[in-house]
Amino acid sequence: VFGSTSMHLMRKCPCPVWVMSPAQRHKHARVLAAVDPVTSDEAHQALNVKIMELAISLSRTEGSELHVVHAWRPFTERLVPLGSRLSQEEKEKVDQEWAASHECVFSELLQKFDMQDLRVQAHLVKGEAGEIIPALARNKHIDVIVMGTVCRTGIAGLFIGNTAEKVLRRVNCSVLTVKPEGFATPVKLE
Repeated sequence: VFGSTSMHLMRKCPCPVWVMSPAQRHKHARVLAAVDPVTSDEAHQALNVKIMELAISLSRTEGSELHVVHAWRPFTERLVPLGSRLSQEEKEKVDQEWAASHECVFSELLQKFDMQDLRVQAHLVKGEAGEIIPALARNKHIDVIVMGTVCRTGIAGLFIGNTAEKVLRRVNCSVLTVKPEGFATPVKLE
């Protein structure tokens, strides 16, 4: 689905880019919004809002089932040196608190939106987002994924973010990618 032209647009285009799967049906029965609400960065929080607004709008327009996913990794996996110095009991306690904090911010994000008229399934899943999102898309027969593309490398426009790159290589459904506010395209018009 994601050839070089699609990937080029997703990397460099400042507006949302929707790449349609060739096998796409006319109606999108299931929409998946992939969010990461655990951040204090305002631009990233605004990106989560943009993802949710687009996914909700698409779900309303199409009469689709809306799935919202947030994948999280245990704190002790993220900080290996810390994890190696803790007892198993301490690791479990830290990870339970970390899981509870993810559940809290995910719930807070979802409560910001009026979705009473929609069929919504929220998925808070332990694991790497680059693996969780494609697996959930396959298991739930998702027709379109709405996700952010945040450049996390020093070479602007070359990569669209590790998670987005992993997801795009592993799915065969349509994907609507969204950039954060203030994204500056590396393309120069003359």
